[in-house]
Amino acid sequence: MHFFHSRLLFALGLATAVASAQEGRSRPVGYLVQTIPSGQTRSFSVPFDADLSSLTGSVGRLTAVGANYLENSAANWTPGAFSTDAAPYFVRLTSGAQTGRTFRITSPANTATRIYVADDGVGLATLGLTVGATGTTFEIIPGDTLATFFGTMTPTNTLVVQGAADPLQADIVQVWGGAAWLNFYYNTTWQRWARDTDVQADPSRDTFLLRSDRGLMLTRRGATPLEISVIGRVLNTPQRAFHARTENALTFLATMQTGNVTLGSLALQSGTRTAGWRGAADPADADTLLVWNGAGWFSFYFNTTSGHWQRVGDPTPDRDSFPIAAGTPVFVQRRTAGTSADDKTISFPAPGT
Repeated sequence: MHFFHSRLLFALGLATAVASAQEGRSRPVGYLVQTIPSGQTRSFSVPFDADLSSLTGSVGRLTAVGANYLENSAANWTPGAFSTDAAPYFVRLTSGAQTGRTFRITSPANTATRIYVADDGVGLATLGLTVGATGTTFEIIPGDTLATFFGTMTPTNTLVVQGAADPLQADIVQVWGGAAWLNFYYNTTWQRWARDTDVQADPSRDTFLLRSDRGLMLTRRGATPLEISVIGRVLNTPQRAFHARTENALTFLATMQTGNVTLGSLALQSGTRTAGWRGAADPADADTLLVWNGAGWFSFYFNTTSGHWQRVGDPTPDRDSFPIAAGTPVFVQRRTAGTSADDKTISFPAPGT
């Protein structure tokens, strides 16, 4: 089963991501196709941004920064246009030391010149953002919800996964909640997205946010494979992702890489990628990267004795060349807590670098 929806592309089952330079706004367009066999679970993320063409003032410079807002005095935005749950937006910083950092635009509703953001606890005032004629540049990016990405059963929409009245019969979308998975499915009786624990009196989950910097797990219950084909603009900045930095906390992150990359090229142990990444000779003392292999998790750590990435429980001393496929998210687990914005950031390289 192929599907396309919103920025999804009807394509020919290529298990890869491809970028094309034929894009008038100077950023290449790419597409990714991932197949989920019947009865199996795959990790999934979208390594592209949605199109900006319909947005007024989608790029600009900051003229003011507050505790919970960013401002561009020349923006002329439509008040409230970026602040609804049904149509979420994000803002990404595109210059300066914080290039690639992304925040959700939230309430209060945006004004013609100001957007309010959720700062993930990093503190906007601590980031050293500049304002004025040479201020930090930004771009506004459309986001997705369960309904906008996977669809619904309405006359103006198409459900692109298998729904059912019983979650045991439906395709499942899993979102990491910080301590456990949140399991969602489309309930064909209620005609809305629901959690697997919901009853009919519970609210609709149609507007549940799917963060582009986070990964998903998809379980296919349909009798045929599901091929997800996604199109979008390739990033031209690093992906600076916020992650939980309490002791041993796990965060499921999208790397935003449009081609296959290796553990060595991600180089998360480098100080330019991750502040205070903890390597060790013993994996029990090291920060860990987890990759889904289709049936379970491969756990990797940076062995400071060998100077290479190594799989936990594997005697092979060098896994630097282990490939992480395009669109594959990774779990990151840090052994110690962090306090600053840099401590809570993983910086993945800009695609193609």
